[in-house]
Amino acid sequence: MTGSKPRTMEHKDRLVRDSFVLFIATCVVNLSNFVFHSLASRWIGPEKYGGLVTLLALIVIVAMPAQALQMTITKKTSVFKAREKPGAVEALFKKTTLWFFVLGLCYFLFFAVAAVPIGKFFRIYDRGLMYILGAIALVAVMLPVVRGIQQGLQKFVSLGINMSSDALSRLLFLVILVFLLKWDMRGALLTTLAGGLTAYLAGMVDLRTIFDRGDTRTEIIRKKELFSYAIPVFFSMLGFSLLCYMDVFMVKHFFDEHNAGLYSATSMIGKAFLYFPSAIVMTLFPKVSENLELNKGTKILLIKSLVLTAGISLFGVIFCFIFPELIVGIMFGQKFMSITGIVRIFGMAIMPLVLFNVVMNYSLALHRYFFIYAMYAGIVLYAALLWFFHASFMQVVCILFGVNLLILAASVISLRLPGHGAQKHAV
Repeated sequence: MTGSKPRTMEHKDRLVRDSFVLFIATCVVNLSNFVFHSLASRWIGPEKYGGLVTLLALIVIVAMPAQALQMTITKKTSVFKAREKPGAVEALFKKTTLWFFVLGLCYFLFFAVAAVPIGKFFRIYDRGLMYILGAIALVAVMLPVVRGIQQGLQKFVSLGINMSSDALSRLLFLVILVFLLKWDMRGALLTTLAGGLTAYLAGMVDLRTIFDRGDTRTEIIRKKELFSYAIPVFFSMLGFSLLCYMDVFMVKHFFDEHNAGLYSATSMIGKAFLYFPSAIVMTLFPKVSENLELNKGTKILLIKSLVLTAGISLFGVIFCFIFPELIVGIMFGQKFMSITGIVRIFGMAIMPLVLFNVVMNYSLALHRYFFIYAMYAGIVLYAALLWFFHASFMQVVCILFGVNLLILAASVISLRLPGHGAQKHAV
């Protein structure tokens, strides 16, 4: 009894400390990304900046399988840690690293072989960029393994340092490669490769203690057990990423380089509406999962999250409407001032997507996946409409708003469908 209270206080202190560390790391990453895009857009100009944003968006898409499995790797690692099986953690790391290394090599070969058609579609004719993109994809699919193990082992300080080192080294290499060496778009893209490699190597150094500890109590790591849990998460994240970047892809294909760069800048401002309420979404998922496990109600959590997210986003919408010149001037400079008109309304256009992110995470926590069908039906409609109707930025933004509103409505309705209640899933 005498020792229980100090131990409880210690756990609370660690929770506060670890949460604060990750909060600081997330702030560092978001601020670094803000500065990165602000500097890159100025140093390489609107024409090349549009291509850079497009290629970086492709990396987000191809890294989805590994990102989706990071959650599963984290859960398995935490179980092995609780059971005091470091050998099983090592086996998990080695097997998943091998799987994703093979996947990364496939991505590299894909970008190398398909460099010409991809370049033609996006009007990017430098094949060297595609080889760099393939190398980034290789690193991008392996990095979540390192971070998943760190998170599962509750090495939150190390995880925060890893995330920050990625973002800060990316900024450092931007100054070296683009500002000093004048490598323009190749240099700007290489910064992402340099940041990823820095983070991966730092993670490997941090995890060196899990190797060769003489523990033979390994455990069979079944692919089915890992992948079955990650499949709905993968399709959710992939679909959401397509909704975030489909307009950028289509504009890069149909518009000239200058206008594509201007729209990419507009889109980056709009993405801020997804980042601001991200803490609400991160909190919602575990709370809903916990209430589900305890057979408690979850609807009030959804309603509160939607209200809070809408409130935060509405503040941003109003700010963009009143001060578009200030926002564009600070983030991108005078070369991009022509987008102030579309920036005024872009925040409102992306609001349905921001709210859908809340519904998506709520549904995943309840293991209800009808929203995935609605999302992919919307993606097909989205692509078709943008393919035939893209005469102006305004037309693109109207399609963005309309399709995302339909997906949001269908996803909310799907939560009320009978016969498919929430189920508890073990990992």
